[in-house]
Amino acid sequence: MMLETPTDKRKRRTHTAVLDAARSLFLEHGYRSTSIEMLAGAADVAVSSIYANFAGGKADVYAALAWHTTTTHVDEMKGSTSIVDAFDRYVAFHRENPLALRLLSLYDVATSESELVAHAKPRIDEALQTLVETVTRDITESGCDTDPRVLVLTTWAAANGAVSLRQRGVVDDTTLDAMLAITRSDLQGHITEGPHAHR
Repeated sequence: MMLETPTDKRKRRTHTAVLDAARSLFLEHGYRSTSIEMLAGAADVAVSSIYANFAGGKADVYAALAWHTTTTHVDEMKGSTSIVDAFDRYVAFHRENPLALRLLSLYDVATSESELVAHAKPRIDEALQTLVETVTRDITESGCDTDPRVLVLTTWAAANGAVSLRQRGVVDDTTLDAMLAITRSDLQGHITEGPHAHR
């Protein structure tokens, strides 16, 4: 049971190829409409190779992709120069990874579907909670006119909601940009001077 990329070169190559194929196929066809055979074909590996690397099949592939997306997201949020820069990085990540909202919430799978999904959920939750705490700490250091944690969670919810509406086709790109600009401006308006104040 493994979420991380294997260290063995051959297994790592298969693991990476399957996750890359899964990202494309899940986005194009959806998780439920993607078969193991489709994954094998797109990754150019045998079906048996998928099961050798992901014992629980497609659900394990989803869990591993969700964990990979989580670690990438956390890494890309590191080193932000301001709270607004953190917001911009967050938005950029979701623009570049349209499956991220579904993956980070394990939206398409249930923990009962595989042991790896059940193992992934608390790890993803912990990583996202740590991210919230880091940004909250930065906002606290900057100074803010409201509860810093509430501000982080409200901003997070607004950004996720706007991105979700775009993914569902409820709003177009222009409206999404306007919604995110309002959220960004609201965030800036709550930050006072400090080491992470808006720039």
